[in-house]
Amino acid sequence: MRASCLPQDQAFLCFAPPAFRQRHAGVLVRHGVIGSPFGPLLLALAPEGVCRAEFLEEGESLEEKLGAWQARWPWSAWAPFLEAEGAALAARFLARDLPVVVEGTPFRGLLWRTLRECTAAGQTCSYGELAARLGRPRLALAVGQALAANPVAWLIPCHRVLDAGGGLRGFRWGLARKRAMLEWEGCRV
Repeated sequence: MRASCLPQDQAFLCFAPPAFRQRHAGVLVRHGVIGSPFGPLLLALAPEGVCRAEFLEEGESLEEKLGAWQARWPWSAWAPFLEAEGAALAARFLARDLPVVVEGTPFRGLLWRTLRECTAAGQTCSYGELAARLGRPRLALAVGQALAANPVAWLIPCHRVLDAGGGLRGFRWGLARKRAMLEWEGCRV
């Protein structure tokens, strides 16, 4: 990671699970599928921003994935966003012009925020560099585990993290998609 960190990301909030639950009890979470250059994506929006965004794999059931999200947050109200909103949301999503509000441990929240602040499109870093940026250089494995739990694809850019040799390693939505995302941003991998 060669660039200095940006000012604190005001479009990112992370709450511990009890606080997230308390904050979103009875709150409307809108959801739907949007298109992207990397495949269809199921998106969930709380009033403060995107709380889930996961790629749909070929043959994967939209109903099962959405059902799992609803089972995880049964205290929220769920409704589809309007079809007319889909194109605008897809454009804002790709431009990273949507705020993010997620549930996570303090370590994960710090890691995800740091990744958003310290890498720009076209930049990459290694697991070890990201751990060092957090002041915990020996926690590269924990960094990898936290990235695997990323609840918001693309907006929390875990695809920008490479192994120490600059190679592709581990990506929850597949290495081919990771490569496509990096190439779309202008990285040579």
